[in-house]
Amino acid sequence: MAVPKTLTLPAIPIRDMVLFPGARVPFVVGRSASVRTLELAIKAGDHLLMLTQKDAKVEAPGQDDLYPIGTLALVESVLALPKDYYKVGVKGIARVSLRRYDDSGEIIQAEAYLLAEPTQPPTESLQPFHQAVEAFLGRNSDASRLLSMDQIRELPLGKAIDTVAGLLPAEVKQKQEILDQLEIGPRLEAMMRLLELDAARSEVDRTLDEKTRQRLDQDHKQYVLNEKMRVIQQELGKKEEKDEFARLKDQIEAAGMSAEARAKALEELERLEAMPPQSAEATVSRTYLDWLLALPWTTMADERLDLMEAERVLDEDHSGLDKIKARILEHLAVMARLQKVSDMNEGGPPGRAASSASPLVLPHAEAGQSPSAASTKVSEGENRPPLRGPILCLVGPPGVGKTSLARSIARALNRPFVRLSLGGVRDEAEIRGHRRTYIGSMPGRIISLMKKAKVRNPLMLLDEIDKMASDFRGDPSSALLEVLDPEQNANFQDHYLDVGFDLSQVLFLATANIRHQIPEPLEDRLEVLELSGYTTKEKLAIAEQHLLPRALEGHGMKDLGVHFEPAALEKLVQDYTREAGVRQLEREIANILRKLARHTLQPEKGEAFDPVITAERVPKLLGPEKFLETRAEDTAPPGLVNGLAWTPTGGDLLTIEAAVLPGKGVLKLTGKLGEVMQESANLALSYVRARAERLGLKRDFLDSVDLHVHVPEGAIPKDGPSAGITLATALISVLTGIPARADLAMTGELTLRGRVLPIGGLKEKLLAAHRQGRKAVLIPSENARHLEEIPAEVREQLSIHLVSHMDEVIQLALTRMPQPLGAESAGPGRENPATAQ
Repeated sequence: MAVPKTLTLPAIPIRDMVLFPGARVPFVVGRSASVRTLELAIKAGDHLLMLTQKDAKVEAPGQDDLYPIGTLALVESVLALPKDYYKVGVKGIARVSLRRYDDSGEIIQAEAYLLAEPTQPPTESLQPFHQAVEAFLGRNSDASRLLSMDQIRELPLGKAIDTVAGLLPAEVKQKQEILDQLEIGPRLEAMMRLLELDAARSEVDRTLDEKTRQRLDQDHKQYVLNEKMRVIQQELGKKEEKDEFARLKDQIEAAGMSAEARAKALEELERLEAMPPQSAEATVSRTYLDWLLALPWTTMADERLDLMEAERVLDEDHSGLDKIKARILEHLAVMARLQKVSDMNEGGPPGRAASSASPLVLPHAEAGQSPSAASTKVSEGENRPPLRGPILCLVGPPGVGKTSLARSIARALNRPFVRLSLGGVRDEAEIRGHRRTYIGSMPGRIISLMKKAKVRNPLMLLDEIDKMASDFRGDPSSALLEVLDPEQNANFQDHYLDVGFDLSQVLFLATANIRHQIPEPLEDRLEVLELSGYTTKEKLAIAEQHLLPRALEGHGMKDLGVHFEPAALEKLVQDYTREAGVRQLEREIANILRKLARHTLQPEKGEAFDPVITAERVPKLLGPEKFLETRAEDTAPPGLVNGLAWTPTGGDLLTIEAAVLPGKGVLKLTGKLGEVMQESANLALSYVRARAERLGLKRDFLDSVDLHVHVPEGAIPKDGPSAGITLATALISVLTGIPARADLAMTGELTLRGRVLPIGGLKEKLLAAHRQGRKAVLIPSENARHLEEIPAEVREQLSIHLVSHMDEVIQLALTRMPQPLGAESAGPGRENPATAQ
């Protein structure tokens, strides 16, 4: 056996191609190492090794990145290109087997074995190979120009296979498989597989081309027939189209549009008549006319302004909320009076109720019934004057019934109810629509809801008005200014319609959760009514009268006699929910009903079905209590004081802890406190230092101690000035060693002189104190005027103390008064504050 000849030559890695012996291939060299290697090869005798990369994306391939079988090549031509690129023409000479690849220097060198071409003929017949090659050349015109069957038959079989492989359109990996075959038999088998794959691919391409040609022929045929039909219709006088256009014109005349809208519609109809029916412009114009004809230009709902009925509906749908109900009834009373005066001036029947245009704005809410447009009586052709009034805005935490109030008002007035959710809306086009120059343009959501309502005077709820945003696409809140302004909304301009539409008869309602997040220009136009959280008694009433019946019907269990004992409902409210509204309470009731439903169908999987829900069964059905009630203790350690806080979901108890440590007078604040609350803590410390002797403390008590104030639940941000007296009380308690009352909570802003200033969110805070089982509450005396808003149940069960100065807070909050310096009884904080804890 002959020893293979070893070659050491310049080598160039190539991408996306395979060079076969005998083939001539041009390629471009651009990598700096490859360019230097090419120059060396030209100087050394024009021979180099061509090695194909496994991955074309590798910029600097190593030996592992190259196929081990390559080709010895002869450089036949070199053409310089711009930007240091070269176009090189090479001819393959023989196969080589890579032994070593060295790219560590400026040029690439490789050592390889020169592989001899096998001479033994194959045992099988060559006829299938020749037939497959002939078929390939027949379907590939480029290959047939470079190669003929006579040339294939004259060449040795190995060279014939290499020649066809170089012309065959295949992937690099497939071609490399042929180059790797050193024996004629396996090489021929690999070649036949590629030829069969190419034949199958060509058949698929031919089928797709045929289907595409047939589709194009069909489209052409359809176009010709349509054109002929159009000509025939023209010859026949376009009778059918004229009938359609005449019908549209009659609809425009009968729609009761404004003069501007009628002129615009007739102009668009004339344009539509002149357009080919198949054109895109005709579709746009027809859609525009359909929108104009679908709007309620004159149709009015026959509303009723019956205060007794409205009060009945509100009481039926909602428990509590007496102040809010009274304000809504006052608003309806004004509407009724104005309508009565309007009817008398017009000589109409005094009992006839007209539509109101005064917008209400309510915040967020729950379920309720709304009259459907189909069942609402409507009257045609009346143009009632708008009855202008304030825009009401109900603001409150989630789940307190804002949206359901809007539905109840719509039911009481017999107006259709439509809802526009503004949460996350940041594009002005959502309100005003897109201009018709844009593809796929549509009217804004205001006009879309008017089309849905089918009357001019629906009740439209603008839900989550505090959650709008603005960006480069515009400010939707600015667009709402026109909608809610009685001076402007009689001629509301939607960009798509491009004509004025009268919104003055719409009764607008809106909802919000957080007042300060409502855009200021909008808030300036609103009369805000705040809904606070419910008391435990109110939640129990809501659960019995509304939540339970609705849940039983929704779970198909009305006929099973399911009954919740009052103690069970109270346990759900106190131990499984902690919210201002009743949404979580409704979820927990549904949780229990789902388990009972399974008990009725699969009693063997759990306990037997029992329709009576007691307080003892609640933990078995829902698991352990989610919220442990914080009961007031008889004593509390010095430095622990209960404050009250307002949150977007209602009020909450805010426990403040203070500790004294050895140090140098540093006040450390933790609990993710905001800037205002940190200032309140520093102010409280200054107050204590200014009155140190009266509190039984030495003037220099801070020289040897540090103070640490912490507000638990440190992941929740806290801010505001209303914890001023609480912070001061905590510092006084820990410095003097006198505990604060554990059953007492407080709220109020503190000044340096010790005055207690009023705070906001009083109702939510007192409800939180009541919910958490506190017996007494300290509030600023200037908040006394707000006590009438507090439910009677809470006022009766809480001992509410009005304070105007910090001295009164100290007297009521601490278990005993601090003794001033010089008195007989010395508090532990007076002698050594560091130990008074």
